[in-house]
Amino acid sequence: SSIACDEFKDVFVACIGLARIAVRALDFDRRFFRGHAEPSPAMLLAIAEARWRGAEGALELPGLDGVVDRLDLPFERALLGPIVVLGAGGRTGRQCVRAVLDRGQLVVATSRTGELDLAASPQCKIVAADVTRPETLRGALAGARGVIFAASQSKGGGSANAVDNEGLVNTAKACIEAGVTRLVIVSSGAVSRPDSSVYQFLNLFGNIMAEKIAGEDRVRAMYAALPNNDLGYTIVRPGGLTDAEARGFGAVELGQGDKFSGRISRADVADLSIASIDSDAARNATFECFYVDTAKPLEAVGLSNIMKQTVQEGSSG
Repeated sequence: SSIACDEFKDVFVACIGLARIAVRALDFDRRFFRGHAEPSPAMLLAIAEARWRGAEGALELPGLDGVVDRLDLPFERALLGPIVVLGAGGRTGRQCVRAVLDRGQLVVATSRTGELDLAASPQCKIVAADVTRPETLRGALAGARGVIFAASQSKGGGSANAVDNEGLVNTAKACIEAGVTRLVIVSSGAVSRPDSSVYQFLNLFGNIMAEKIAGEDRVRAMYAALPNNDLGYTIVRPGGLTDAEARGFGAVELGQGDKFSGRISRADVADLSIASIDSDAARNATFECFYVDTAKPLEAVGLSNIMKQTVQEGSSG
């Protein structure tokens, strides 16, 4: 009968969908857990079934031998791959790693040497990647669902041209080649305003502001030329950075056009960066961020705010 036929079609479609989910999960786990315990078939089926049912809450995963005990929803984000933090040795990069772990998600933390002083976590994988050496990025970015570029010039990592400009372009190319859905770039407020005292002061440090805006512009042009609309970038331009505790999104003001600036903690910049990975509104967007109660017209920002933002942001990745 037609009813029986329709039921058969529904079951058939459901089976095909479940099989595709399981294959996708297997592909992800083989990439991320390389060098760790192999995921069990039972774990893959549990994830596939839970996602198919639209389960809510946390899923207990069998057979991971301590690699991961449970996977918090949304499953889809974890199955799409880890978040890679380039420049995880810097102060903002470390906060980004922390923010990912606080959300119970998987993170790949990178440094030029592959060594980082981070607390051990089964959800964190530390690898070597140097944004000035494109060949080191491919392996680090494989399977990632999002990449945060938190690298900047440093004595050991390279000049502003090598890291903030060429290194950023290297990263964007690697993300596009790897099919990474979102590249989030931690840049700097006032970077598009060479007439401002903020830009002029910070640019004394290795021409860093000029190199940052050049890198931004090149990345925007690269993504604009892509035929694949699934890939995108977000450029986060923080004001004067502090090491204070996060105050939350309610305390943060977002702006565009570099008209205003203020202070903001690295912890809140990290949270904004993570949120941008999954935000449709942030796709191919550029915005400044600072605390509402510190906001001033850029022309009125004094030396005290400028000094909060240094060029010692960390390693080149």
